[in-house]
Amino acid sequence: MKIAGIRAAVPSRTVTNRHIEDMVAEHSTELGERDLREALRRVSFFLTYSGSRERRWLSDGEVPFDLLSQAVSEAIAEAQLQRSEIDLIVYTGVDRGFLEPAMAYLIGAALGMPQAHCFDIVDACMSWTRAAFVVSSLLSTSQYRNALIVNCEFNMRTDGRVNPRCFRLGNVDEVEWNLAAYTLGEAASATVLVRDDTRLWEFHFRSEAQYSDLCSVPLDAYMGYCVPQPRLGRNGPNYFHSFASEMFRVGKPHAIDIFNRLSVPHEEIKAIFPHAASMQAWWEMGTKLGVQDKIQSIYPDLGNLVSASVPVALARAREAGSVREGDQLAGWVGSAGMSFASFAFAL
Repeated sequence: MKIAGIRAAVPSRTVTNRHIEDMVAEHSTELGERDLREALRRVSFFLTYSGSRERRWLSDGEVPFDLLSQAVSEAIAEAQLQRSEIDLIVYTGVDRGFLEPAMAYLIGAALGMPQAHCFDIVDACMSWTRAAFVVSSLLSTSQYRNALIVNCEFNMRTDGRVNPRCFRLGNVDEVEWNLAAYTLGEAASATVLVRDDTRLWEFHFRSEAQYSDLCSVPLDAYMGYCVPQPRLGRNGPNYFHSFASEMFRVGKPHAIDIFNRLSVPHEEIKAIFPHAASMQAWWEMGTKLGVQDKIQSIYPDLGNLVSASVPVALARAREAGSVREGDQLAGWVGSAGMSFASFAFAL
């Protein structure tokens, strides 16, 4: 399987860490002055320590589908394909406009690929990686030749899964499960993958479902679909929560182990593309493996792009020329669930 085209589109509004602190202060009207100062101190420390500086959000007049359409058009053009040649569309990620039908059908209909087979893959920040694994298996069967993986992650809009609930703190303790929300950026990506039997991808996955309550976006009737846990639904139905510090603590050993499963020698890897949840955490893990200098982090400038983290970083590196055709690359992802993955491929 070969990446024939990969493009990303980010919105125009730049949001700094100071903007985040101002939003917390504006919406947390239930906090007294002393508690608000402590909450803002914790937010500032976490953002600075993690390596966050800014992120991009939708500006007035911008809509997710326009940015996705731009990314799709550019990726298909880069792949030198006609839209009629796309056999399969897979929509991935957390943010979406429809639960039914699959988002992929709406994209195929609107963007001139109505006959492409369509389905969605939902696996939190792991979604793009999981989709790449599924697509690689399908392309190897010869049933498909050209596939398109797309995602929109625009969770920070006013009616999104984060804003404004995660900024409206009722007490200082709520900072703990809302910190991850303050790191989120927005983006759309499109990846064209074509069958190429000379380019084999290596994937490794690991699941640790006992940590599934650490990060979630529950729906309205979620209590009837699970065994209730104290940490589930901390911000109520339809809103994001994440115990980020604990996820990093319990996840680091699993992430290191999954990367070590790659058969490609570390010294042969040109660049590593991680899930952009924290620059500091990935640097610490990379240092333990001696690969920290290979990690391509978009986190300081674009924030945590959820399932779009890896494809956006790949697209930017390819466009900048820091990676070129033939380079040996790797992906490294940790996600809610919890799940962990590493993969390697030649560009």
